[in-house]
Amino acid sequence: MRQTMKALFVVPGSEGGVYEFREIPVPTPGPGEVLVAVRAAGTNRGELLARPLLRSDNPALKPMRTGIEFAGEIVALGQGVSGWTPGERIMARGTGYAEYAVVSYRALMRIPGSMSWAEAAAVPNVFVTAHDAIVSAAAVKVGESVLVTAGASGVGTAAIQIARVLGAQPVMATTRSAAKGDTLRALGAHEIIDTSRAGWVEAVLAATGQRGVDAIIDQVGGPMLADNIRVLAIQGRLVSVGRNAGQVGDCNLDEIARKRASIIGVTFRTRTVEEGLVCSERFAADMLGAFTGGTLKPVLDRTFPFEQIADAHAYMLSDTQIGKIVVTMRPS
Repeated sequence: MRQTMKALFVVPGSEGGVYEFREIPVPTPGPGEVLVAVRAAGTNRGELLARPLLRSDNPALKPMRTGIEFAGEIVALGQGVSGWTPGERIMARGTGYAEYAVVSYRALMRIPGSMSWAEAAAVPNVFVTAHDAIVSAAAVKVGESVLVTAGASGVGTAAIQIARVLGAQPVMATTRSAAKGDTLRALGAHEIIDTSRAGWVEAVLAATGQRGVDAIIDQVGGPMLADNIRVLAIQGRLVSVGRNAGQVGDCNLDEIARKRASIIGVTFRTRTVEEGLVCSERFAADMLGAFTGGTLKPVLDRTFPFEQIADAHAYMLSDTQIGKIVVTMRPS
């Protein structure tokens, strides 16, 4: 096996983080870890949102590895790992922008059936995140209504499917592009809400018989906060997963009190390693089998070679994609 590998680093710069490929030693798995030859890695918008903060005028910031999820095959096992063998095809949340990755065996999920490397890399982060938001945070029950904002995003496409599996009714998805509506319906959305048009709040209320929405899975953030509160039902839950359009928003606190509503924040940034692993384990135990039967499916928009990750991020910024953008690695 090779002794070194190509890995992507984000390096602090004068105007924010700059990506740089570096040749570094292939890591050795420690106790409870496995070494994986990475075949594909998913891109995520959080990578882009963090880059402006990595300025070189802050001496505390150092170059760091990047990437959140990947798919590949097991190469070697660390001490104490059982139940896994070299050659198995897996996907996992972990630092994956590299030709090899080391990850806890508890993060591993077997790739279902004939799913491709790129499709598998489109699963871990968004499905674990969506499952955590809908099941753990919002505690959605059969028959409750769910609104997924930015429905065409990676988390959005996963959340729509999970909400349908849970028996939510209706499942609504927002978009600012009417052209994406048919795809979102095919994923399971009962109603498509075009937030680029006036009157979308009334459309949501009409879809719920004026009752309002039991749970909102929000990726947009500040600009939608006030209207999200308006469409919540009594004892509704707003789960803030992403704030891609802004971190600050105004809302009517009396409306939150009147509805006895909850605003729930979720993130992996402040979770311990153990807490993150538990999220992956919960999703795998609860829903991984649904991929085999086709009830859940990865939504892969486009792939790029690993070396063209800048192009992948530029495409992400175009906001034309539906689902995930994945970079693929050459076989070692």
